[in-house]
Amino acid sequence: MSLTPAVVFESLGQVAVREVSVPPPAPGEVQVKTEFSVISPGTEGWVLQDVFTWQPTQYPCVPGYQRVGRVTALGDGVSGWAIGERVAATWASAPEGVASMWGSHIGLANTSEGEIYRLPEGVDPVDAASFVVAQVGFNAASRATITPGDWVAVFGDGVIGQCAAQAARARGAKVVLVGHRAERLEIARKAGIDATVNGKESDLVGAVRSETGLESVFSIIDTIQGEAVQSRYMDLLPPRGGEIVYAGFSSGDTWANMAHLQQREVTAHFVSGWTRARLGATLDLMAAGKMRFRDIVSHHVPFAQAPEMLSLIQQKQPSLGIVLDWTQHE
Repeated sequence: MSLTPAVVFESLGQVAVREVSVPPPAPGEVQVKTEFSVISPGTEGWVLQDVFTWQPTQYPCVPGYQRVGRVTALGDGVSGWAIGERVAATWASAPEGVASMWGSHIGLANTSEGEIYRLPEGVDPVDAASFVVAQVGFNAASRATITPGDWVAVFGDGVIGQCAAQAARARGAKVVLVGHRAERLEIARKAGIDATVNGKESDLVGAVRSETGLESVFSIIDTIQGEAVQSRYMDLLPPRGGEIVYAGFSSGDTWANMAHLQQREVTAHFVSGWTRARLGATLDLMAAGKMRFRDIVSHHVPFAQAPEMLSLIQQKQPSLGIVLDWTQHE
């Protein structure tokens, strides 16, 4: 057994950083010493409050589903990986006496070989540590109907919206990002997004039309998912057509008014979950410099500050991309 620090959700709303025991890798597993892990603010915030409806939270647990680190050991039957090689990993096996809610906010952990990813040459390890949540944005943009030069409207200025905007630009689209936090919209502009609109505008449709120079936008990516926001952007879609890509997760039951979609003959896309192909494509875009999570990082902090970072999220204080740095732990 090895002792290693981990972020632990001890109980409802309670976060601690403490040592846990990690066994040697089992057959088919790769042990990875973490360098960077990235918080997924929506999912991990819901898990902390036990409102993630796809899977009930088991307390105490180690959260997180994305990290980058170095291979330290190989379980029986594992081949093709080198000790010391830097890799990206998704979920990790549960430490002794603690459940795994994907388990990646941890200093040392074992992961199934099938959930280990080789990093493309030149990829920024901080970018790569976000590869699962960035892939959600990639998924959304991959579903949109885009011809280079088309405008796409992305609603939501959080991590998913920012990543979707970057992925849509990587496909050749011009992107207008609609959000309501001035500091996040400024980050988007600095990251190269073509235009931003503050969602608090009384004439939201008019503001988007002014930025794009168009009466309608064929593709809308909705990372907010609620009837209230849907009602504000429907008039941006062309008459009897257009499409909405719903991206991310909502803990509520109602994402949209389906009757309005039918009446307007709108195509709706739903996409969720990670696949090896999607994660690989996201890493390739990062290596090419077309998706830059580092550009939307608001906090890059030692892992010991994880409780403070989760508190920021719960209190809806200003934050965006949050990177936990494990490199100073020995």
